[in-house]
Amino acid sequence: MTEAGPDRESDAGDEAHLTSESDPRRESDLGGEVDSGGAATVGPEIRVLFVGTTFALGGAERVFSHLVRGLSRPPFRVEVLALREPGPLGEELRAAGIPVHAGLTGAARLDPFLIPRLHSFLRRGGYHAIYFLDHAHAVFHGVLASRGTGIRVRVMPVHTTGQWGGQPSLKRPIRLVRAGLDRIIAIAEAQRDYLVAEEGVPASQVTVIPNGVPLEQPDGKARQARRAETRGLMGCPWAAPVIGITAVLRPEKNHELLLRAFAGVRENLPMAELWIVGDGPRWEFLEAECVRVGLSFAREPGDGKTRPAVRFLGRRADARALMAGFDLAVLSSHPRVETLPLALIEAMDAGVPVVSTRVGALAELVEDGVSGLLVPPGDEAALAGALLDLLRDPKRRAAMGRRGQEIVAARYSVERMVEATERLLLGLLDAGNLHARVFWGSRG
Repeated sequence: MTEAGPDRESDAGDEAHLTSESDPRRESDLGGEVDSGGAATVGPEIRVLFVGTTFALGGAERVFSHLVRGLSRPPFRVEVLALREPGPLGEELRAAGIPVHAGLTGAARLDPFLIPRLHSFLRRGGYHAIYFLDHAHAVFHGVLASRGTGIRVRVMPVHTTGQWGGQPSLKRPIRLVRAGLDRIIAIAEAQRDYLVAEEGVPASQVTVIPNGVPLEQPDGKARQARRAETRGLMGCPWAAPVIGITAVLRPEKNHELLLRAFAGVRENLPMAELWIVGDGPRWEFLEAECVRVGLSFAREPGDGKTRPAVRFLGRRADARALMAGFDLAVLSSHPRVETLPLALIEAMDAGVPVVSTRVGALAELVEDGVSGLLVPPGDEAALAGALLDLLRDPKRRAAMGRRGQEIVAARYSVERMVEATERLLLGLLDAGNLHARVFWGSRG
């Protein structure tokens, strides 16, 4: 990308701030027209732009990637815009053939020319709808810049139920432009209730579309083969009870509660192991907590000869595959922030039963006593008891695992998420977008 110098930044139409794998296009190249008032008319295809600041490798970004790929089919034409660098996920989408634009602004927090520059980009593109990732920087500038571009629909998902430290899910820049969004997408019913009751979002502005994962649904024979392969990779005996948690090492995940509960499990099942998959700022703190509660630990998978009680495995590209080695998938989070963890959906898809604190929308995902067990948040004894009960009962675990697969297939597939998003976008476009005329006082 060629950066424009300060003497050119006032030119809102300057294409030197933009990189893309596709050739520059003008309105006449698109499957519709832009009328004299600036409104894109829906032709043979519906142009949807997915917008974020940059696209890292996180849970929300993985959902975003699945949605972008899934919607890349008629009648939709999908493109992606990263206001800054594309990031690793943006590069993955670009390699998959999705048009990815990037570089409308730099790393500076304030760019007084970003809104006019973005306005010009949006107008040239002739887009009908914008789907924002919930990046405050991108949503704030994108909503304001989209006025007068012909964009008729603006939607944004929310992936948290509050923020750690008591802050709301919708950061201040998003709150300032929230009324300019046609829909806020909640990923669970409980989260919708929270947004309406606690953050003052009108119920009519919120639509629930649960996150989805690509289904694998291994049968019993496939699960056994995967278990053998994963246990061999980790140097872990076939018969050793294994509890796994896949979560970033941040305070809201409350790994220390799990470590204390697991110390109790080890007193009863000394062969048991805890696999901690994920990276984050609390690694050393949690290792110190292992020492405090008397648990050995290591950062390597193991060689089969020396077996630590706790394995810190870090960020893994094969995190989902490692779940084949779990007997139980666990979540020990505090009530704040957690909503509908992708890792637990993936574990259930793999046939692994779940033990979790009753937080966020976990009661919507896990049928307590049927596909897993839910315990009160912060209750060490209840968590340890639930883990022990299921580790001692393989038949019950197997039944729970099968029911978990049924739940995921019925409610949490990528296909269902994509279809629900299609219906939402088509419905908003078909409604003629009265909301835009009321909010903006114009046609978009």
